[in-house]
Amino acid sequence: MRTKLGVVVLTSMIGLTACSSGSDSSMLSGGADTRYLYADTLVTGRTLDSAPVCCNSFQDISYKATSYNYQAEEAIDQNRQAFQFNTGKSFILAYKLPDLGEDIPITLEAQIGETVFAPTVALLNENFEVLRVLTADFFKYVEAKHFKPNMLAATFKIRLASGLPEERERYMIVYTTDQSLSDETQIVHPARTYAKAQAKADPGLPDPLIPHSAMGMVNMTFNSANSSVFSDQAWFGGKKEEPLPSPSSQGTVAAASSAGAAVAVSSTNSSGTDNRTLKKAMLPETEAFYNKLIEDMINNDEVEKALKLVEEAEYAGSRSARNTFIEAVKNK
Repeated sequence: MRTKLGVVVLTSMIGLTACSSGSDSSMLSGGADTRYLYADTLVTGRTLDSAPVCCNSFQDISYKATSYNYQAEEAIDQNRQAFQFNTGKSFILAYKLPDLGEDIPITLEAQIGETVFAPTVALLNENFEVLRVLTADFFKYVEAKHFKPNMLAATFKIRLASGLPEERERYMIVYTTDQSLSDETQIVHPARTYAKAQAKADPGLPDPLIPHSAMGMVNMTFNSANSSVFSDQAWFGGKKEEPLPSPSSQGTVAAASSAGAAVAVSSTNSSGTDNRTLKKAMLPETEAFYNKLIEDMINNDEVEKALKLVEEAEYAGSRSARNTFIEAVKNK
């Protein structure tokens, strides 16, 4: 039986921070009541179902302009645009990325209350073509600490300057999928978090499961120095997968992977040639870094993640990622 945790979580956070005189203005929006964001998933689901779809293509979405140091706490609710992806309908956050001469990191944190918005991120080029998708599994659970609540979080790099112009990321869409909405995230029980902070004995209470919701609150930080939730896969972006408008009439697509991705773009062109063989070879130091990550994932028994990274590396021009994967598995 699922218990209501909103008050318990808030009480625990007050207990954790009572001795501090500081404040975190990025976490609370002027005392606004945000409880509606964590309403029962049946309620938030009906809210999404009744919301009109904003548009039929990515280029028709209204994108918010951002700067290199953009930072905001963003409510995802009925006031946002709703878009129909082939992975399901979702409220969205849409950003026009800053035009900079260098790549920068972004930290995205989804706050966990009685529910949580499990984000997926799509990065688009200047022609509104999807370059990368960071699926929900890139976002890792971070236990409540100090002023921050429980979160799903990741830090990843956006490619503003590297590569050819058509390979640079100019737009970002944050959304969720039907698969994510059917899932849950297990968190540490607030009483256990409180006991840990007070150096008391663990009460041994079962850790609750938090349902994923169509609405929620996220913290967006550009140029973040936070590496505590750094994700190697999110940094490089996983394999090239495209969340298409639904229904899609744009070329050949394949079914999404079980990890909850959108739709994977076919890796062959009309002549049947593997596009990866047409890519310019990546820099040796980049290829070595990819290979090291692949080996580390195999050593940590993260075979599925390693395989995804192989596909990403090959798409980016790696000539040795697959052999590295095979050899690492053999030597395991």
